[in-house]
Amino acid sequence: MERIEERNIQVLKIVAVAFILAVICTCSAVSAANLKVDPEAEGGYTTIQAAVDAAKAGDTIFVSPGTYDENLKIDKQVKIWSDSRNPENTVVRAADPVESTVEITADRVTFSGFGVEDSDKAGILLTGASNCYINNIRARNTEYGVLLQDAKSNNINGNTMTLNEIGIKLEGSDSNTIQNNLVAYNYGFGVSLEESKGNIIFNNYFKNAENVEENTVNADNTWQSTLSTRSNLVRGPYIGGNFWADPEGTGYSETCVDENSNGICDSAYPVAGGGSDNSPLFPRIPSAVTTLESKLDAEAYEQGLTDMEGAGNETENPLVEATEGETGEVTETAGEEEGTTETEAAEENGAPGPGLGLTVLAAGTAYILKRKR
Repeated sequence: MERIEERNIQVLKIVAVAFILAVICTCSAVSAANLKVDPEAEGGYTTIQAAVDAAKAGDTIFVSPGTYDENLKIDKQVKIWSDSRNPENTVVRAADPVESTVEITADRVTFSGFGVEDSDKAGILLTGASNCYINNIRARNTEYGVLLQDAKSNNINGNTMTLNEIGIKLEGSDSNTIQNNLVAYNYGFGVSLEESKGNIIFNNYFKNAENVEENTVNADNTWQSTLSTRSNLVRGPYIGGNFWADPEGTGYSETCVDENSNGICDSAYPVAGGGSDNSPLFPRIPSAVTTLESKLDAEAYEQGLTDMEGAGNETENPLVEATEGETGEVTETAGEEEGTTETEAAEENGAPGPGLGLTVLAAGTAYILKRKR
């Protein structure tokens, strides 16, 4: 009899625990809601910020295609996806270019499928945030495509940073993963690390005049993953280091030797300032590079350099210069303009910055002219 009662008590306990777990799961499912941003739909949020403000931690926000002029501030744990998963047709454009287009200050945020543009600061700024997932973003025409400040253990994965001053910059940010990104045709550095260590940077396509800013802290970071059998960004058979190119076609990965045809350069690539990529990628399948290039805009980059050079020439030549006339008198004539006076590139052209062979003064002037569009 006692055994039967004891068994019944055990059964009741199991049933009670199962009931409590079911209630907890049900409450969690109910509390996590999906919000919709669609300015044309009845009952939908008209701005992404309005949806973020209304969301609770754990909610997911889906955004319809369109251009959203706002400075988005994400201060809670949410997932934000574009409906189309296409950064070309779902774009967040800085309403106030002095601020970052998107600023994330909460942990465990997902932000995926957007174009972010037109900021004098960052396309995406992570400040004090950790364990965030930034994916499928096209950042252009910003000072920094992606900027991490005191941000740790984030995954910057599968993005395109192009036509910016600097592609990606880390300041006081440790243990982040930067992988599978296209960081190309930026006017300054592709990557800049400042007081940041323990980051792993691999399987990225770098193609900038200067891919890495020369800092000694570069040696405190890892520039390749453990070599593993899996298709890499240029469709080689191994995941390892990065693809190192430059706009002139003379980058390390473009000129290295791969005698055993394994898609890995036979020698390590020395990273400027310290450290090395011990498994730099080799273009074993040239068409793979062509496919990546089709996602970029080399013409816009060249146009940006031309605009900067024109602005630099205009700065170096005084608007009014004294010339001596035939009679010996000093007359004033307008100085000859040797370039365009304002940027005429399309909107996808990035913010001008220091390019090949340009002076700091030229870059600064071009940058100001660009921002006065």
